[in-house]
Amino acid sequence: MSARDTVSTPPSGVPEISVRPRCDGEQRQVRAVAGRAFDAFDRLLFSTRGRETLVAVQSDGRVVGGVVLHATAPGTLGRLGVVHYIFADPDVRIPGIGTRLRDAADARFEELGCTETAARIDVTNSASQALHRAGGYRPATVGQQLRRWGWRLPLRWWQTGTGFDPGMQLWLRPAPDDDQRRPLWRALTVTAVLNLALLTIVALRAPRADADVWIVAGTLGASVALLLGAREVAIRATARHQGLRLGHVPWTGGIALGLVLAAALGVWFPLTGSSTPQRAGWRHDREIPALGRVHLAGALVVATLAWTVVLVEPSVTWLAWGEVRRAVVMLALFDLVLGFSPLIGTAARHVRAWSGTAWGALVLLGLGPLMVAL
Repeated sequence: MSARDTVSTPPSGVPEISVRPRCDGEQRQVRAVAGRAFDAFDRLLFSTRGRETLVAVQSDGRVVGGVVLHATAPGTLGRLGVVHYIFADPDVRIPGIGTRLRDAADARFEELGCTETAARIDVTNSASQALHRAGGYRPATVGQQLRRWGWRLPLRWWQTGTGFDPGMQLWLRPAPDDDQRRPLWRALTVTAVLNLALLTIVALRAPRADADVWIVAGTLGASVALLLGAREVAIRATARHQGLRLGHVPWTGGIALGLVLAAALGVWFPLTGSSTPQRAGWRHDREIPALGRVHLAGALVVATLAWTVVLVEPSVTWLAWGEVRRAVVMLALFDLVLGFSPLIGTAARHVRAWSGTAWGALVLLGLGPLMVAL
């Protein structure tokens, strides 16, 4: 029996599951299962074109899961196996489907001569994180990716579909040599630097202030520190009150998207990063209420600052107030209003998952400053 056609021996009472390549005529079943497993945006992007698909099927031939993958052409970096999607039918609660699909994909990558494998995983997808961690994958920072791939990093990003997906982390196997969690202060610093760089591009592309460039740069630096700093203080104070310990993941996976919006349209897409639990084994479904309350606190701070900035006009010439106003309006819009991928705000996402009513109130608070500024 090859690695591409495996049959599991299930516990008593659990249906037998086999994993094999998708057969002709099963595409509709695969899409139906993916449609039940993914949210609206992922369903829109889901595709198997040009990629291999392995399916998990029951003894009666019913498709109950799948993994979509491909391997890059051999090169100087070695062959890279990429997991694009891995999913199980939520209507069929059979334990271990994900593990069997992951192992079958790894066996297929080994057949193809891949020297390493990669998967992009949302920072809130705790189930996929646990699945891949058990298989030897670990999240890799941009620094770790640079040390592994050097100047060819953009090529690897292209091959893995990285760069236009805020909130996604690139997980690698074998794990990075220095598999150590980034200190919180360093992760927050990365987020601040990323946003300062994007704001600077926006200001240079479409200046709205007559101030000297150094004044603009200083104003933007102070704005980033105040906006994101006050937001994080509120998030972490609320989390501590609830006994919730949060890490922070910078949105380096959204760098390309942020650069395109800043350079082409003069729009700042705030790469706020994700403040979520980072401990192994955490469950997102269990933390939804706590994360909703935590990010509601951060959102209310952002809303307060946004309304203050648009309603106040200081009579000073040494402050690039136009840049501050533009920045805070964009932060309120993206963070509080957009609760859907790909231009997704962290607060909107978590509050929406917790309470539709609370998110509706945030939408009004987040849209208001934009309406006033217009």
